[in-house]
Amino acid sequence: MFGLVARVFSGRPTEGLLDGIRDSQMLESLSAFGVVFEEDFLGTPIDRLADDLAGEFVRLFIGPGHHIAPHESVYVRAEEEDLPRLWGKATVEVANFYLEAGLELSTHQTPDHLGLELEAMAVLAEAEAESRETGDLTSAEEIFDMQLVFCRQHLQRWVPRICSDVENETASSFYRNMALLTTSLVEMQCGADTIF
Repeated sequence: MFGLVARVFSGRPTEGLLDGIRDSQMLESLSAFGVVFEEDFLGTPIDRLADDLAGEFVRLFIGPGHHIAPHESVYVRAEEEDLPRLWGKATVEVANFYLEAGLELSTHQTPDHLGLELEAMAVLAEAEAESRETGDLTSAEEIFDMQLVFCRQHLQRWVPRICSDVENETASSFYRNMALLTTSLVEMQCGADTIF
C-alpha cells in the first residue's frame, strides 16, 4: 500500500494506475482501510478520469497560485530556522537517512518529497518481507526498526497534516481517499500519536 500511495503522490496518475485501483480486488483491499470511492472516480471513463485527475494533481501540488507543497521541509521547521522552507534541515536529514539505509530512490524529486518518502517506506517493507521469506529474521527485524525510525522521525511529523490539507482542498474522491489511506498507513506503522 505504501507503494500505491507513493505513486499517487509522485506525479499525475496514469490510466494504468487508475485502472488497477478500480480493479474489484483492489477496491476490496482498499475498503479495509475505509477507502470508499464515489461516482466521480468509479463512473468516469478511464481516459477522461486520467485527464481530470492530472489537472487536479497540478492544481493541488504544482500551481499556479496557491497550492500544497508536498515537502517535509515546508511542513517541519528546525529550531534554527525562522520559517519552514524548501531544502531546509528536514531535507538533509531525510537524504542522510536514505544514504545510511542504502536506499537508491528516484532522483527527480527532492529527498523530502511526499512521494519519495512513501517510496522509501515501500522499499523497506518489501526488503523486510523478502528477509522474512528467506528466513533471515535478524535482517527483517533490523529493516523493520529502520521503518519505525523513519516513520517516527519523519512521516509522523508531517504526513497527517499534509493529508488533512489535501482532504480539505480537493473536490476529488480519489485524492481525498488517497490522503485518508496515507494517514491510515502512517498511523498503523508508527502509532496514532503525531508529533508536530
